[in-house]
Amino acid sequence: MFPDAARLDHLRHQGLLLHAGVLTRDNAHLGPRVLSRAAAARLRQGLRRIEAWLRRVILLLALALEPGLKPRGGETVLAARPRRPRFGQWRFRVLTGGATPPGHAGFWPETAGAGAMGMRGLPVAAMPLLARLAALKALIEAPEARARRVAWHLARRKPGLLLAPGRIADVPLRCGTEVSALYAALAPAILSASRARPPPLGPRPRPAPRIRQL
Repeated sequence: MFPDAARLDHLRHQGLLLHAGVLTRDNAHLGPRVLSRAAAARLRQGLRRIEAWLRRVILLLALALEPGLKPRGGETVLAARPRRPRFGQWRFRVLTGGATPPGHAGFWPETAGAGAMGMRGLPVAAMPLLARLAALKALIEAPEARARRVAWHLARRKPGLLLAPGRIADVPLRCGTEVSALYAALAPAILSASRARPPPLGPRPRPAPRIRQL
């Protein structure tokens, strides 16, 4: 089961504070269309800090769930894989989700050329970075589903000690003393929780073979 609700809420609150610090820096909360190259670099660095925080939190939640998982009985129906496009057929997608802004024909003018965004001196499109930031905020607010997926992944691997991903430098002190202290404290908590990992559940059951043609 997950840690107590108060502890989980505290981790969620500190993650949201870390997210708010990244969002409000360089006025990214105003939703600009473009960012300077320096502001975009700072925003990418903030994204890496949030991701480092989430990795440790989700891994700790997954280790708390792993002992309670039971083997799934019966056959497992595997989802059909999507067909790959034939040679010569491809699609170019600029927007990966969300509504099209008013007055634009399905794409951002700043992202029309991927090479232009990497040219020296030109601004960087803010939409992909802000979309990633919004996705990380949703994961901070509700990490339970991702933690269950990681728990099932760990349950089918061999047991043993797990080291906390990331380094102390990934979340520096300027992100907040409490955030940095919790980030450092998650490492021994992950190591301690991994000592009581149960035996692996084994490989995922495969469906029975079917006769398609006689």
